[in-house]
Amino acid sequence: MSTTRLLVIVLILLNALAFAGVKGWIAGTAPRTEPERITNQLNPERIRLSGGVGREDADATPQMPPSAPAEAVAAPEPSPPPVAEAQPATEEAGISTAASTPDSDALAAAASTAAPATDVPPAPPPPALVCQAWAGLSEEEANALTRRLRRGGFEAERRRSETPASWWVRMPPQGSRDQAERRAQELRDLGVRDLFIVQEAGPSQYAISLGLFKTEARAQQLLGQLRTRGVRNAGVEARMSTSYLIQARLTDESVRAVEADVRGISARRTACNGR
Repeated sequence: MSTTRLLVIVLILLNALAFAGVKGWIAGTAPRTEPERITNQLNPERIRLSGGVGREDADATPQMPPSAPAEAVAAPEPSPPPVAEAQPATEEAGISTAASTPDSDALAAAASTAAPATDVPPAPPPPALVCQAWAGLSEEEANALTRRLRRGGFEAERRRSETPASWWVRMPPQGSRDQAERRAQELRDLGVRDLFIVQEAGPSQYAISLGLFKTEARAQQLLGQLRTRGVRNAGVEARMSTSYLIQARLTDESVRAVEADVRGISARRTACNGR
């Protein structure tokens, strides 16, 4: 037997074996056709068809017995829902649209109500600060006013000044009480009766006072009369007093509050210098 013939025989045998395997003759099992697969399915009643079929339609579909042919088991494709069933959806959409309309109206009303809030007028400007001054204060009054202004949050400007409070016609200090007595007797001999010797310790002790006036003119008038009587070494001296000026910038209401706490201070209020 030639080699070619042997190969042809082998190919024929292999084809026969393949055909027998496809038919299931070799393992003794029948071929697995579509009805057999359907029969061997596990829990076929749990199968649900997709594509819009509701649960009720799936439950209403009768289950075929396992032995039914494949053509009977295959469920027909679901037909599109009738037009009558689509109307509730349209009505529901209409209801949803109608229901959303009040919300839109409410939003529009809220927007129109809230719109004026953006047109709130600007807050009025704070009260203007005006320069106020209090002049001719004693040291005690100046201290009290300064403390009150600082408690109110205002800066106080303080100035000290020396001003003549009166004019004094006098003889200068004589050095001792005896010298002052002798000089006073000489003045009496000249016809000067209105005099006294300063006894208080200080730079003016043992001076001889001849008169005290509020104006310098009156003091100079007396000095002229004394000189006509022969009085020498007499003179006019301005008696100085220390006063204070307080200036601050504050509102009218603050002025009233400050002056209410310092008695008699309102009468000392005056215009600011250069402001």
